Amino acid sequence: MLHKPLKVLATSAILTTTLFAPIMTNNIVAHAETAATQTIPQYEQREFDLPGTGSYWDEAQRERRGQQKTYTPTGIYVKPNEQVTIEVSGTEKIRVIIGTHQYDKEWGKEMELSPGINTISSPNGGLLGFDNYHDTGTIRVKVTHGGSPIPFFELGKHTKADWVAMMDKYPNAHAVQLKSEKAVLTVTYDSAKKYIVDQNPIPLLEKYDEMIRAQDKISGLSETDPNPIHRPTHRIWAFGENPNKLDWGMYASLDGAVFTTAGEAIKSALNVNEFGWGQMHEAGHARQQYPWIWNDLRGMTEVTVNLYSLAAQKQLFPNQPTRLEKEGDYERAFQYLKQTDKDYKNIDDLFVKLVMIWQLQLAYGEDFYPNLHKLYRELPEDQLPKTDEDKIQAFIYNTSKVAKQNLLPFFDQWALKASQETRQKIENLHYPTLTAPIWEATDSKRVPLNTLPKENMKVIASSEESGPEPATNAIDGNPYTIWHSKWSEQNQFPFNLTIDLGDTHTITQLAYLPRQNGPANGRILNYNIYTSTDGVNYQKATSGTWENSTKQQFATFNPVSAKYVKLEVLNGMNGYASAAEIDILGN
Repeated sequence: MLHKPLKVLATSAILTTTLFAPIMTNNIVAHAETAATQTIPQYEQREFDLPGTGSYWDEAQRERRGQQKTYTPTGIYVKPNEQVTIEVSGTEKIRVIIGTHQYDKEWGKEMELSPGINTISSPNGGLLGFDNYHDTGTIRVKVTHGGSPIPFFELGKHTKADWVAMMDKYPNAHAVQLKSEKAVLTVTYDSAKKYIVDQNPIPLLEKYDEMIRAQDKISGLSETDPNPIHRPTHRIWAFGENPNKLDWGMYASLDGAVFTTAGEAIKSALNVNEFGWGQMHEAGHARQQYPWIWNDLRGMTEVTVNLYSLAAQKQLFPNQPTRLEKEGDYERAFQYLKQTDKDYKNIDDLFVKLVMIWQLQLAYGEDFYPNLHKLYRELPEDQLPKTDEDKIQAFIYNTSKVAKQNLLPFFDQWALKASQETRQKIENLHYPTLTAPIWEATDSKRVPLNTLPKENMKVIASSEESGPEPATNAIDGNPYTIWHSKWSEQNQFPFNLTIDLGDTHTITQLAYLPRQNGPANGRILNYNIYTSTDGVNYQKATSGTWENSTKQQFATFNPVSAKYVKLEVLNGMNGYASAAEIDILGN
């Protein structure tokens, strides 16, 4: 929860944000024989195909996170005591709600609809929403009587002109809603009119989707993951306005992130130019995995939430320093680390605690936390830690498993204390022990892991521009020279780059630095990594995907003894392969 100085919103109430489904826009018809005569568009939909999204409870359990309860939108407002007739096809029941918790002064009324004709009403009225909580199948629903439309904008279906027309047509609407692929905003008409920049919702909704995708990514959720438990939920994420509270506040609730009208807290949720930490933070609360949130002096609820805030911040504002750098959080963390009598559980500064969490990402790359989330999702329910101390010990152990290194030196520096049992379990993994001082790292000053020296390395490539861009450039220590596959061999994948380490080492990572200048040609997208002790017999260490960017990226694998490392490029930008630098990390 974020608090504005001197004005704190304290509430335990729950917001149920009623969501709205696509609105069909009729074409505007112009008659050439008259002076710009046009029909008035009708922004109203009465029939809905509701795909099964799973129940909000089951989705939360699958992801090992908190619950968020949302409803599929309709764009229909029901007056108090107005009767609404709804026809449900098929043989399955669904849920319906009239009203929006906290947006309305009264709680919404939730009911169950049976197949066939249903007539419902609510003494308080409110927005109408549906929930097909089944895992599969699509149910068609038709509102045959009752209700009236409100302004509802859907990204990809409506234009700015449509939005302006909706707002002009329904100036006395009970609420307005804006929906993107992954988010829905429920706000007052006045706030939408006042804060949406240039009355164009498109950039705002695109920003919400980008934020949510960044939080999906750090959570290890992808639509293309072969394991269904690692795919993002199809339930929508909710953001709503609370016009009833008198104090400024932003907070997370069962049914979404909430921003008060009071104190203009809602402004940053609607003004794309002020979009920032508040939205990222409150959305992050719905992502936190409960098996690694423990209670201590200040608890971890307001610590691990900012892992998702930082991930979104780096995605949305890649050229800006992180909050940890701008607010002096690293400096305060380093002062703590110098103390002789310290205990992580007794740190009062939440952002100092966050530095420890974030340094693991700085050291082990952007796959670290996705893989940690996956590990916890794959654990059977009865193996998840339950007590606070069990959660701490499991976190120390599981982060070592994901890093494929003995991280006890890191946690000892931070004084997050491992038990003797945990120490023995980590020793039994037989991973190399961390020696690099990664607890000194910041976003702008990374501390490399044990990078093998390149003086005795040799490299060959299956394809190279041997004059200006030979394979040797990939290990020359200069980030502004590159290896590039032959220009005449476009799309002739795979391209191989094989490094002779000069001696046998236990290795755990390959670091890839894409070309830092010029076009994107050859940036490696899909790869396999193989290792060998004799240069003849190779075993696959790992495979994966790197993003199309200039930043350094990593491939982590189980510790393996190797003298040779082969990077096999399966796909690269514009049909080529290139690299500014390749580093091998290990003992």
